[in-house]
Amino acid sequence: MANESGISQKAHNDLVLSFLAVRRAIGALGFFLPVALLAYGLASGGILTSISAAYYTPMREVFVGTLIAQAVFLWSYEGFRPDAGDRITDKGTARVAAVAIALVALAPSSPAAGAEAVADPACTLLQCALGPGLASLVHLGAAAVFFAALAVYCLVLFTKGAVDGAEKDASNRIYRLCGWTIIASIGLVGVLFVTGLDDRLALLRPVFWLETAATFAFATSWMVKGDALRPLVRGVAALR
Repeated sequence: MANESGISQKAHNDLVLSFLAVRRAIGALGFFLPVALLAYGLASGGILTSISAAYYTPMREVFVGTLIAQAVFLWSYEGFRPDAGDRITDKGTARVAAVAIALVALAPSSPAAGAEAVADPACTLLQCALGPGLASLVHLGAAAVFFAALAVYCLVLFTKGAVDGAEKDASNRIYRLCGWTIIASIGLVGVLFVTGLDDRLALLRPVFWLETAATFAFATSWMVKGDALRPLVRGVAALR
């Protein structure tokens, strides 16, 4: 019996470590892409107008590769077993986010959106099938779904469970801040597109910075959930 208990405990520990590793990988990729694109922009003499504009630059492989890696990790994420009657689940939300971010990578924005383009690559499969205009709409819609799913994680899924201590309370506050940051940032991007302010303020690169804020917010939430930012959690807990 003791041996069986030990085996069961080891399996549980391995599962927890697997969850933590996937969460940290998702968070790390979220931090990596904007930083890599910012470094490229500073080195090349101009920050991109948006993260998506990277497709039409020498950073195309980094952009697509990072998004596909995120899709793979999200698709593999099981999360916690849902309670009876739960309609929003870790696994289901992760699968939605995975498909959405894969579409963002495979259906890039239209070439006109990539003012920094240094090459005119052949169309992707989806661009060839749908046409650049429709593929760009798929890209924008998929990006919105992706960030919406990540906001659901921050505001609904990550905050589930009993608040059994100061660190859990602090983590929940961080999750909620990240969730609302995602919503506000992507909402403002939508306002910029609808009003045409993205063109008028292009020199300030507002879309890039707002997308970066949203991406950093989701990355932070996943790193906290992956138990990789304990000093931050403890610092927030100490503020109470």
